[in-house]
Amino acid sequence: MKKKLLVASVVLTGLLLAACGGSNDKKETTKSEDGTIAASQKIEISSPAPLSTLDTTQTMDKNTFTIVQHLFEGLYRFDDDSTPIPGLAEKVDISEDGLTYKFTLKDDIKWSNGEPITAQDFLYSWEKLVTPATIGPNAYLLDNVKNSKAIRNGEKSIDEIGLSAPSEKEFEVQLEQAQPSFLAVVSIGWLAPQNQAYVEKQGKEYAADSDHLIYSGPFILTDWDASSDTWTLKQNPDYYDADKVKLEEVKVNTIKEENTGINLYQSNELDLTRISGQYVQQYSDDAGYVTHSDVANNYLDFNKKEGTALANIHLRKAIAQSIDKDALTKSVLNDGSKPLNGLIPSDLYKNPETSEDFRKFSGDHLVHDVKKAQVEWEKAKADLGDKIKLSLLVSDDDNGKKISEYVQSQLQENLKGLEITINAQPKNNLLQTRKDKDYELSLSGWIAGSSDLDSYFNLYAGESAYNYGSYRNANYDKLITDARTVNANTPNKQFDDYKKAEDILLDQDAAQVPLYQSASNYLINPKIKGISYHLYGDYFNLRTAYLEN
Repeated sequence: MKKKLLVASVVLTGLLLAACGGSNDKKETTKSEDGTIAASQKIEISSPAPLSTLDTTQTMDKNTFTIVQHLFEGLYRFDDDSTPIPGLAEKVDISEDGLTYKFTLKDDIKWSNGEPITAQDFLYSWEKLVTPATIGPNAYLLDNVKNSKAIRNGEKSIDEIGLSAPSEKEFEVQLEQAQPSFLAVVSIGWLAPQNQAYVEKQGKEYAADSDHLIYSGPFILTDWDASSDTWTLKQNPDYYDADKVKLEEVKVNTIKEENTGINLYQSNELDLTRISGQYVQQYSDDAGYVTHSDVANNYLDFNKKEGTALANIHLRKAIAQSIDKDALTKSVLNDGSKPLNGLIPSDLYKNPETSEDFRKFSGDHLVHDVKKAQVEWEKAKADLGDKIKLSLLVSDDDNGKKISEYVQSQLQENLKGLEITINAQPKNNLLQTRKDKDYELSLSGWIAGSSDLDSYFNLYAGESAYNYGSYRNANYDKLITDARTVNANTPNKQFDDYKKAEDILLDQDAAQVPLYQSASNYLINPKIKGISYHLYGDYFNLRTAYLEN
């Protein structure tokens, strides 16, 4: 069987050159020898939230993963078209049945402290990810590795995992089932290497700050700890491809208020800042405006804990059908986002036999319909009473504020007697609150880590670490298990399994309310060239970016 990586594609809208952009005097330098690259390669950018954790086995959110992808490179990485290409690996040999991956590492690859990167570093980090005592939230990503799922569930020993390092340059993976998306999965920082001797020497201090980390990627980090709102990326001179890295320094500032970021951009104090909503329309003619679609599901989640109001199916269906997603995207967000009526966003994965995108194949689920919502509301009130009060957990940024107020208005207007209070928290706090299952309603999102459909469906698997809302359905679990195992190499059957699972999750059980597929919009100094916008793993990547004269 010839191996072919199946990676979705999306059209990226590039720079629209029209008005003024952010470039300041300190970057106006003498020309380099080729007359295009500025002699000084220092920029400043914004981040919408602080970093969570830089222990790659524990990282969860894409904002942090954006930085992780600059600091830690794995066996493979993404090129500009989001196709996996060799990173620290020189090559991979894949068996005819698709079950064995033999990676050969590059020569002379080093950690940022000068020590060699070996196959044992990958063996250590991958085993650490799934070992129950050190398990990470993304451990399920290795469930297809032989015995890995049984190990993370405490049913087998880590010694039985389908991973080995026959030599310092050879790393071997045994899969349970063929997985066409596997190289995309290993291109994300969650499967980057870790040096066991270094990690164990640091103990509890490992990854607590930038002084207790070593790096395998194009940049190193300085001036960061868990409480930092600012940090700096600098070139990693020990990176094997260091000559391709042009930026000497990237200073990052946490800026939650978009208006603040815009002002700093316009005053030439910031080279990259994210914008949304009204600012997209206002600045879409700026020379530095950049936009592209996210492969993301932004949704309303329910904590369906037994004995609570949201355990009631009629209440969940009433809420799900009360929200006008068209108005949300056009009038509230107005930033290129599109209504979403399914768990899977557009452009994640196409059937390799028919070329049909899964979102189109599966169709719309539990769409906006106020009349049907009110029928369900009457049934819910018969069970729960005429007055129901719920709390909505949201992030404390601009988007969190305006989306939550819109959802609150829609629900209270369409379902008389339902009262929604808004609980706004910083993003890192919100993630922990969701992990603790200390919420009723939550505005959340899931953005593609790879082209694997299961990365979304796994959110609601019975034993998933991300199943914060306590969803359980045996039929759903069986369908998604069959889709990723026995039908993994039969696309038509796999699509049918996932479509049936989506119907159970949304139409039958109303386990979540997909709201919109977001778009990322930026103001970026037009003098910065060579930025990559990957479909998975990071929002943007500066590995080959540079400032031109």
